[in-house]
Amino acid sequence: MAAHAAELFDALSDPAIYAYISEPPPKSVPVLTERYRRLESRASADGSEQWLNWVIRRIEDRQCVGYVQATIHPRNTADFAFVLAPPFWGFGLAREASEIALSALFAEFQVTVVFATVDERNVRSSTLLSRLGFQRIPAAAYPHSEVSSGDHVYRLKRPARVATDGAD
Repeated sequence: MAAHAAELFDALSDPAIYAYISEPPPKSVPVLTERYRRLESRASADGSEQWLNWVIRRIEDRQCVGYVQATIHPRNTADFAFVLAPPFWGFGLAREASEIALSALFAEFQVTVVFATVDERNVRSSTLLSRLGFQRIPAAAYPHSEVSSGDHVYRLKRPARVATDGAD
């Protein structure tokens, strides 16, 4: 939400985050606020995609340290990404937040397959995706767009059994 921009600005301003992704750090709180305001619609202009974004907060102090996001495409497939401020790398925060978001994608949004693309040099993110159960697949199998040169593609299929009503 736009209201998160001021809290996230410092966390997202660290240049180390952008070593492997093709976007620059946010220029200012107002620019980040405007970007988040557009995302609040939760849908692309043509309505074909659903946009989901979750802030990652530390439990002990509620500090915003990053985010998890997904784009749900037609035919119940999704793209998935996570960004975490470098001081919080290695503590399991991205993994925990990703597990929660992925569970929601499968149980609440009926997603059947989730994809992620990662720069081949980004070992930390590739390792996390593997720990989350994603498997690397050929770039040609990615259904949503062209894959950037030097990116690996990962896929996670919906678990065979996902509770959608809370009853097991």
